[in-house]
Amino acid sequence: MRKSILLLNRGSGGNDRGLKPDEVCATVTTAFREIGHRIESKIVAPEKINAALQEVVKIQPASLIIAGGDGTVSAAAKSLSGTGIPLGILPMGTFNLAARDLGVPLDIPGAATFLAKAEVHAIDVLEVAGRACLCTTILGFYPEFAKTFERRDHGGHWWKKAFKVITALPRTFAESRPIDLTWQGDGIEGRARTKFSAFVPGRYRATAGLVPARTDFTSGKLTAYIGRQRHAAAALRGMLDYIFGRQEENPELTMLQASSLELSARRRKHLSVMIDGEILRLALPLKLTILPRHLHVLTTAENLAPAK
Repeated sequence: MRKSILLLNRGSGGNDRGLKPDEVCATVTTAFREIGHRIESKIVAPEKINAALQEVVKIQPASLIIAGGDGTVSAAAKSLSGTGIPLGILPMGTFNLAARDLGVPLDIPGAATFLAKAEVHAIDVLEVAGRACLCTTILGFYPEFAKTFERRDHGGHWWKKAFKVITALPRTFAESRPIDLTWQGDGIEGRARTKFSAFVPGRYRATAGLVPARTDFTSGKLTAYIGRQRHAAAALRGMLDYIFGRQEENPELTMLQASSLELSARRRKHLSVMIDGEILRLALPLKLTILPRHLHVLTTAENLAPAK
């Protein structure tokens, strides 16, 4: 019987909340062994994650359990996409968006038990300039803003960071430089002056809450949410609409769906982009493409059911 592999990112934000790597590994090992699964644990430094992932692909384990934040999960998704190796997500980051989307409990014992018993399902992946996006790709003021507070407040609790975003939004939004964004793909094209745009594999659920939740994991489509708000007050109203699940009703939001899009920005050759929590400086034009059912994950059919 093939064994599973647990890779734990020693530099994940969860370590700042008192999650001890050795104890996390022991908890996962116990959960898997209790139902007859073999698993081997490896604690890896952040700079060695990609090399460790390459080794995992060579070994072809029964599954890979990745313990870390959304950036670590995105790296694992990129390495495992198209390989057929199932990916399980052990939430040790701040927001843990991918884990939430797949219904993984946020406490380590609960997550370990869930992953040990989960089924294998295939989901879409959004490829962004050769990188894998499982949750969301963001352009505009937020990547630069997030870069500042991440340097100061790495790790910690998700609700504290969410509160900082909300309270700092008016000033940060007002000071940010707008993007003259153009897009084309699937026979559609358009243009907007935007300070915040998000691109999601599938789409967001129209439900209340601070943390976004996705649906339509196998639709073969991405959804673009392009904000046209010019002023901080309008941006704050847009955020409140999102918090209360009314984002699709906002008159200053352009929504569209496509299997692929190419993004450009007038007078710009590069943009700061946040892909699943990782902030990058990427060249334009920027190509976004859905890879249908390209990644196998550990979850349940119920968690992947489309929103009604």
